[in-house]
Amino acid sequence: MKTFVIICGLNDKDTRKQEITTDNAKRRLAGIVLAFADGATLTECDGIYKHHDGRIVFEKSIKIEIAGISKKAALTIARQAKAALNQESIYYQSGRAVRFI
Repeated sequence: MKTFVIICGLNDKDTRKQEITTDNAKRRLAGIVLAFADGATLTECDGIYKHHDGRIVFEKSIKIEIAGISKKAALTIARQAKAALNQESIYYQSGRAVRFI
């Protein structure tokens, strides 16, 4: 069974501040995940990110670990999560392959 990991920072890409509370972000992500899967593990973590303009930020993040879904469904979750949290990019891992989308 293929597993997927998606990590979403919580700082807004435009303001570079956390505009959505962590609990609200988890609820949004849970709604997105549950539209495509029966469940997942959501873990709060800390991230560091370098924006395209070179600025570095530390931010609260949420890691989604999910299995038992198709690659297409996982990519859809990742893209919807990126839009829902207004992110410049998010971490996406499919098996051993990692990319930012």
